[in-house]
Amino acid sequence: MILNFAKNWLQDPTRITNQIAKYLQASKAFDVEVKELDKDDQFFSEGDFNEAVYILLEGTVQLSKKTPNGRNITVDWLRPGALVGLISFVTGEPVLTTAVAASPCKAIKMKEKDFLELQRSRGEVALLAQQLIIGNLIDRYHHVVSVHVELESINDTLERERNHLREALKQLEETQHRLISQEKMATLGQLVAGIAHEINNPAAAMLRASDNLLEYLPEIINKADPDQECHYDKFFRLGLRRVLRDSDQQREKLKEWEKAYPDLPRSLLRKVTSMSDEALEFVREQLSNKSHALRRSELESMILFYESGYFLRNLQSSTKRIGEIVSSLKSYSRQDKGKYEKADLRDGLNDTLLLLSNRLKKVDVILNFSDIPPIDIITGEVNQVWTNIIINACDAMQDRGELVISCGHDERYVWVSIKDNGPGIPDSVIKEIFKPNFTTKHKTTSFGLGLGLSISQQIIQKHGGKIKVRNTEDSGAEFKVYLPL
Repeated sequence: MILNFAKNWLQDPTRITNQIAKYLQASKAFDVEVKELDKDDQFFSEGDFNEAVYILLEGTVQLSKKTPNGRNITVDWLRPGALVGLISFVTGEPVLTTAVAASPCKAIKMKEKDFLELQRSRGEVALLAQQLIIGNLIDRYHHVVSVHVELESINDTLERERNHLREALKQLEETQHRLISQEKMATLGQLVAGIAHEINNPAAAMLRASDNLLEYLPEIINKADPDQECHYDKFFRLGLRRVLRDSDQQREKLKEWEKAYPDLPRSLLRKVTSMSDEALEFVREQLSNKSHALRRSELESMILFYESGYFLRNLQSSTKRIGEIVSSLKSYSRQDKGKYEKADLRDGLNDTLLLLSNRLKKVDVILNFSDIPPIDIITGEVNQVWTNIIINACDAMQDRGELVISCGHDERYVWVSIKDNGPGIPDSVIKEIFKPNFTTKHKTTSFGLGLGLSISQQIIQKHGGKIKVRNTEDSGAEFKVYLPL
């Protein structure tokens, strides 16, 4: 019976309400009032003490509640068949909500005496009263359940939105770090290009001067000594080809010459014995059958011309080295305003190694360069990748060890492998190293922002490639970069 009533109530609550209304209006035992309210009229206000309950016959009632910040929110809508003010009427507590007619309404107002008398009635009206109360409880329960379901749905939506916001914030932070780094690299590139330009002019002038000296000095020497008795020009040319002796060989030669020429000062003989074997034989020939004074004078002249050739050769080598570094700086820092160009990756690797030569002084660099086709890249950005990986390898090896750089290609990619024999990357962090701001350098070095490998990965991905890392079987780590053909 109860189940059938619940079904009937949900289908047509007004039938029961109308039957009760007819009974109440026809019976002289009840003192009830039929009220008609216009739109926006109030039944009661939040916080009032309610002395009556209303049986809604027609119209719609809006229940609203004031939030702590003073805003009114709608909590429910009541339709014909509802008991308006039931909870506060029964409990005697202040009204929780404000009830306002959302449309013209008609309702029976019952005070406590009549409401209790209705429930004590006998026969069919008592059953109708019970059904009225139970039906309203069913409505409220349905409403509470639907509110919980809706609230849970809203919470799920909010959680998804929070996750989206977290991801968006993370991407914004990564983008910010990337832009900051790219701006730094762009500024560094401009500085490097400017320095390279400034160095290039005096370096080129020095190189031209040393080339001219190499051409003119032998002629000047010949004019100074037309008979070529001492062959100073030959000592000058031997000095140009000087190769440094091993320290042990140098000491042995010095002992030998001290025995052969005890009359010559040790400081002079030390300079003589630093010469090549060919030069020493020529010195012996020139010194034979000459007096002590003449022998010392000629030996000093020979050393002067020999060392002049040696110093000039050093000057020429140094200026060429500066020229190579300047050329590499220009190539390395060339950003080309983000333009792609055909380039051989081996050129960029050689430029990077040249610029990092100071870090690689005690590192054995092994190059296994296979023939590879040129590919479209932004040269300055890809060179930044080589720099980051090689510097990390130097840090791992503490600037001494073995660095093996290889390259090759398959049908889809040109690849470059950079492998060191350092301690490798701990398994606990190997999956983290490409994340922004992740660094272990504070443990081993004085500087590290944790952006190098993250930026490197972004650069390679921008080029449509990929970068992988693994620990090798014989210790050390290998970074392998793939760039598409």
